[in-house]
Amino acid sequence: MNWLSILLIVNYSLCLVFILDMIFVSKKKPERIIAWIILMMVPFIGLFIYIIIGAGLNSFSKRMIKKFELSSNVYNAHIKNQIKTLKEQDEPKSYPAEYKDLILLNLNYADSIFSKNNNMQYFLDGKSVYDSLIEDIKNAQASIHLEFYIFANDKTGKKLIKLLTQKAKEGVEVRILYDAIGSFHTNSFAFRKFKKAGGKVNVFFPPFMNIKFLNFKANYRNHRKICVIDGKIGYTGGFNIRDDHMGEIKRLAPWRDTSIRIVGGAVHSFQNIFLSDWRFSSKDSSTPESYLNAKYFPNIKTTPDEYNVPMQVITCGPTSRSEQIKTCMIKMMTYAKKSIKIQTPYFIPDDSFIDAVKLALLSGVKVELMFPKKIDHWHVHFASLSHINDLLRYGLKIYVYNGFIHSKVLLVDDEIITLGSCNIDIRSFSLNFEDNVVIYDNQKALEYSTYFEEDKKNCEEYTEKVRKKKNIFEKVLISFCRLFSSLL
Repeated sequence: MNWLSILLIVNYSLCLVFILDMIFVSKKKPERIIAWIILMMVPFIGLFIYIIIGAGLNSFSKRMIKKFELSSNVYNAHIKNQIKTLKEQDEPKSYPAEYKDLILLNLNYADSIFSKNNNMQYFLDGKSVYDSLIEDIKNAQASIHLEFYIFANDKTGKKLIKLLTQKAKEGVEVRILYDAIGSFHTNSFAFRKFKKAGGKVNVFFPPFMNIKFLNFKANYRNHRKICVIDGKIGYTGGFNIRDDHMGEIKRLAPWRDTSIRIVGGAVHSFQNIFLSDWRFSSKDSSTPESYLNAKYFPNIKTTPDEYNVPMQVITCGPTSRSEQIKTCMIKMMTYAKKSIKIQTPYFIPDDSFIDAVKLALLSGVKVELMFPKKIDHWHVHFASLSHINDLLRYGLKIYVYNGFIHSKVLLVDDEIITLGSCNIDIRSFSLNFEDNVVIYDNQKALEYSTYFEEDKKNCEEYTEKVRKKKNIFEKVLISFCRLFSSLL
């Protein structure tokens, strides 16, 4: 027996061990197990890819993430009180009664506090939200907390780091948290002046011994986009700190994104998420009580006339009890009587989401999906097309945006909307750490509906006729990429 035969036996023996682990220990979904089995058939390469990105979070990592979550008896009591109030009042005056069960779902499933004293503003591209964020940072007095999937060391990143360095010198607490995989090309050297000025930087799930290609948690990424200024102003949405998100890369221009700026009680939810992620990434041993003060959670004075947008902030991740954001979206679609409008750069949902879309279509609801014409990841794009093609015959209206649309939005009946960092794909639903906002406000939902209609003017409709015109090479790619859609 030669060395190659021995290595192959070892390779496939290890593959068998990992497959049994997926089935009986990790209990991964069947479609993901099948996709990994197909990939593991490629000698050595399949095994290597699984070891690097496929293995699940171990129980120790999950315990550590839970351990550092910022929670308190007061926070938990507030959630229980909101649940009790909703259950006991048939038509609660302080909640939109028509969405009572959705609010309860998010409270029970996602520990998502409901707040109605909020004001918010939409931004429809990366540059406008970036400019607004810059102004709020300039005016910051106490703290600046930034959490991004991508924080690049390009022109956009350097400008922001320079300003944050200045704010740190002024005595403002500045913390930056970015994801190791999303910011793979970001060099820690870029933050040397910032850290010298007193700023703090952490990396979420850093690689083993800081060797970038040895990140055994590469499959689990912090995809959140959260900014909290002085505990009073919050941002979330699709934008990252990188030039292409500002529309400055011609290959992906025009870049269309959706983000929001919030002032009000919901900002405390963003602060809670940031501080929980920060505590875990920094292994902060201080007590949660040390953060529960007016510096991080100040009293936000609001007036009913101006601050009257009800909302909930929801999160999901690989340590969650369930896929909270996906579950919320499916629940929202069950309300639909007239229309469902979706914007997403990637459309690789699981069967439960697909079934919800089919149910809406078969019930006479008009469902419209908008996704980009320009491609940033070809394999994800073709996998998306495979799912879109399946829904064409059910009556799904598909609009291909002439540019790159990075918005992550679901709008129901022009009355209720959710948006944030979560794409309509399996990765975002179950593997990434994500955040979304559910907005219970007819005016804000209707406002966004007008933006959706404007976006349609820059789209081409994707029909059965267009699908049939694709060449054989594209059709093969679409079918091939579908095999691995649960891993993308």
